[in-house]
Amino acid sequence: MRFVTSHKKTGMIREMGVLRAGSASIKPVAALLALTVLIVVGCRACPRYCGKPSCEDLYPSPECYPAVEAPVAEGLAASLAAHSQLPPVCSHPLQVLTLSGGVAGAPFTAGVLVGWSQSGTRPMFDEVSGISSGALIGAFAFLGPRYDAELQRLILNLNTTDLIRFRPLYCMLMGHGAFGSAKPAERLIRQVFDDCYVADLRQAHAEGRRFFVGTMNLETKRLVIWDVGAIASSGRPDAGELVRKVLLAAVSWPGAVPPVEFDVKVNGRCYREQHCDAGSVGMAFVRFGALPGWPQTGEPVRPGWLAGSDLYVLASRKLYCDPEQVPCCALSRLTPSFTTLFEALTRADVARLFSVCAVSGMRYHLLSVPPDYHCETASFSNLYPKAKEARRLFETGYRMSDCGPPWRSLPPGAGPGEEPVPRDGREVLPVCH
Repeated sequence: MRFVTSHKKTGMIREMGVLRAGSASIKPVAALLALTVLIVVGCRACPRYCGKPSCEDLYPSPECYPAVEAPVAEGLAASLAAHSQLPPVCSHPLQVLTLSGGVAGAPFTAGVLVGWSQSGTRPMFDEVSGISSGALIGAFAFLGPRYDAELQRLILNLNTTDLIRFRPLYCMLMGHGAFGSAKPAERLIRQVFDDCYVADLRQAHAEGRRFFVGTMNLETKRLVIWDVGAIASSGRPDAGELVRKVLLAAVSWPGAVPPVEFDVKVNGRCYREQHCDAGSVGMAFVRFGALPGWPQTGEPVRPGWLAGSDLYVLASRKLYCDPEQVPCCALSRLTPSFTTLFEALTRADVARLFSVCAVSGMRYHLLSVPPDYHCETASFSNLYPKAKEARRLFETGYRMSDCGPPWRSLPPGAGPGEEPVPRDGREVLPVCH
């Protein structure tokens, strides 16, 4: 681009294409620029960011907006404590472990379990349930600390390419309905959960212990719960293959890899179901096997029927995400929204489990990634943390638990600073002019 400048008495003419500016037109432009500068400087002079205000700074009278979640949770906790003193209906108190989904935080959960074993206080679980990555970790946790070394080896050497092979163009052209292939995950599951593992799983089931895995039925959009030990003990010639197939479905992210198909027969009719990761319909759940004294349908329910039992909930993510600068790109704003949805679903499911404990008499224990831990942001092409980050997460969980995990006894939303306080407008600064 060529600039040609000539000076005349009437003003200055710049030729850039067809653009011309005389002295008469400079004045309004200069005035507009000056006004813009004043507006920008004036707004920047406003105290836009003055630190992180507390609720006490915003509201001089805390009684104006009394807390709701905290007293409700504390009341339920008092009810839980009262019910836990009742004579148990079950023959012996249960030790139940629930593992949430969240592949980015899986190394933390594994570290907690290994550190918990090191503390000497980890029980042998009667019931274990897991969703997504929690299903794979739960498969190790269910069989006890003797599988810790294998769990640690897998978690610290795993990477995204061991779970998924991204081939967007090929998969879309071949009509796979996904951006990648789950063949790497299928090979990994076949190698790790071999026939020896299935035999141990069968033995644990024979002892009366139960391992449940959740998947999502793509047609019904509902959570499906599989009794994996019962499958292993079914006597089917393909029992081992079916166990591995359920575990594969539990980590098959919809859209990223094709769903896992199951041919089923219900009420005399045959169906082909497609199952995938259940993280979009549930993040944590609890189920039980047949228990003596369990309340039956239509019978009056006596509170505290599981008095003396313990429910341990391991959330493989933070309960609340870190604040971050708001991006300008629309797509960049969309990605954090999905993360926020999964975190909200985790909090809702974990809080629901607290209610189960409050009425059944179980003692409630919750542990999640600590709020002061700052992790790398996961991406679609890097679902599993990189080696350095995975080790850091694992060590964080291990250090938190090698002297006994620091369990939280209240659900999300009931802790200090977790319940949102209404705003009445006093904290909103006036618009700068």
